[in-house]
Amino acid sequence: MGAKGESKSPREVRRILEERARAAGFDLVGVSGAGPLVEGGERLKEWQEAGMAADMGYMKRPVELLSDPRRLQKSARSVVSLGVSYYPGEHPENVEGGGRVARYAWGKDYHVVIKERLRSLRVELEEALECRIKARAFTDAVPLLERSAAQHAGLGFFGRNSCLINGNIGSYFFIADLVVDQEIEPDEWGTGTCGKCTRCMAACPTGAIKSPGVVDARLCISYLTIENKGEIPRELRHAIKDWAFGCDICQEVCPYNKRKATRSRWPDFSAGSGAGPYLKITEVLGIRSEEEFEERFGGTPLTRPGRAGLLRNCCVAAGNLGLEEAVPALVRCLREDEAPLVRGHAAWALAKIGGEEAGAALREVLEEETDEWCGKEIEFALSMLFEVAEGDSGGSSIG
Repeated sequence: MGAKGESKSPREVRRILEERARAAGFDLVGVSGAGPLVEGGERLKEWQEAGMAADMGYMKRPVELLSDPRRLQKSARSVVSLGVSYYPGEHPENVEGGGRVARYAWGKDYHVVIKERLRSLRVELEEALECRIKARAFTDAVPLLERSAAQHAGLGFFGRNSCLINGNIGSYFFIADLVVDQEIEPDEWGTGTCGKCTRCMAACPTGAIKSPGVVDARLCISYLTIENKGEIPRELRHAIKDWAFGCDICQEVCPYNKRKATRSRWPDFSAGSGAGPYLKITEVLGIRSEEEFEERFGGTPLTRPGRAGLLRNCCVAAGNLGLEEAVPALVRCLREDEAPLVRGHAAWALAKIGGEEAGAALREVLEEETDEWCGKEIEFALSMLFEVAEGDSGGSSIG
């Protein structure tokens, strides 16, 4: 490979890129220059300063780093943004009391799946252009404002829920990037509008969408059940409903998705390739070791919150569902799980479900609990049971 590739015009390179990327299965293809993402950087700075990044350290990095592709690769001349639909279809009805999983996580880990295709695409481009290409290939794995880059490349516009929306396929798509040292004809910026629609803002159970395009991670169910490593605040637990991993509500109500959502052509993202649309809550609550957790969910996005995080989520979902069949599993979590995070949320779930078995278990473990936070959760759970009992008895107290 040598200088032949240099003779191809930026427009010809763009044509070849489009051809190869479509053949590789990507639904959207766009290109932007490698200059700083000024508008995205300004939005990020305001968001950071408002404290909306919660404890996501990677989103608190300097704006200059996150908004400049050349910080990732000094020789960068173009940013190729690619989109691939992950839409596996609608959620079936939750008739068995399962823990709901966001659509993007039904199948295999998209980081691994997409990166393999990006590597193959790079090789094919080198062969077609007859030159070496210095590139960084990634999807949701490096410090770059990928949605802003994708907007610059024409893949879509920012909706009120902060998702990137494409007029042809909606917002159920992964964004992947190739930062390359090639001059490629850029695309026009993505345009579009939500018009007067505010369905996503009205539908969010926690009110996380503070203003158009601004989501407070501290309130977002996706953050609370995935990136959050600590407790789910008590005042928000009821709003989690049956979500055990992520949340799709703001996308489900979006008119673009109702009309345009395109089922994924990648088998890797289908329900049969991973955990599927629901988790069996009692089974998840029985996982006690990291090895068992990895064996069950390795190769899927569900490893992200860790064992304790996923069990925490399933405790909350069980409580919100009033899942009586989960009481024995929750009692075992309360008594046996090594993570205070799990024990504390199991206590809350038991109080929500109620019953003699739940009350007896909570009273039994209270004196034995050594973790201060967990002890307070158990005390709070017992107070919840007391209030329910007091109400049921017409105001009389119980001993």
